[in-house]
Amino acid sequence: MLFSLMKKDFLIVKKYAGIMLIVSFLIHPVMLWRTPQAGGAMGFTLTVIFSIFMLTQYVSLKEYQYPKATTLLCALPCPRKMIVLSKYCFCLTVYAVCCLVFGIDTLIFPKLGTFDMRMAAIIFLIITIVLSFYFPALYKLGYEKTKFIFVIIIMASPVLFAFLFKPEIAIRFDFLDTIPTTAVIASGVVIGLAVFSISAVLSIRFFEKSDLS
Repeated sequence: MLFSLMKKDFLIVKKYAGIMLIVSFLIHPVMLWRTPQAGGAMGFTLTVIFSIFMLTQYVSLKEYQYPKATTLLCALPCPRKMIVLSKYCFCLTVYAVCCLVFGIDTLIFPKLGTFDMRMAAIIFLIITIVLSFYFPALYKLGYEKTKFIFVIIIMASPVLFAFLFKPEIAIRFDFLDTIPTTAVIASGVVIGLAVFSISAVLSIRFFEKSDLS
């Protein structure tokens, strides 16, 4: 059932998934051209943010425009819990695709460097924390009130990460080089999944209490 609900979300975004895939492939070389010193990391970060939030927001928009579809799903033997969990799994799948795209781009454009698992783990932690606030707010407040969160994230992320990836700022994160790679990866993934799990529990509670009539 979870797979079927995820498939439903991907069918909703199928018109834009191809566009986002092309954009994801192009972001890395463009960022490499604009900011060679941080093109790979910054390009990967922006790819993840844009891909996940653009596609997730489109799914939420369609569900808002056609509320009867969600009502019908809940009328079927389809627990609300599964509907919520499918959104979280949808985001994890999109993140995995972004990793694959970046990995392919590193083979095509060697100057991007190799696929850094530490970077992927840190970005995974960041995106799961952001989504862990976004989803409960979405199920608690509704699409109309939370769409502004989406606008703020999309508008602010390029400026914020351009600042964070400045050489003088990046030096402050050199301490990560002293931490074993496995520790960074394990910490990023475990903490990210833990935060995501807590967020999912909250989202399920909010959705189960919502009135779909």
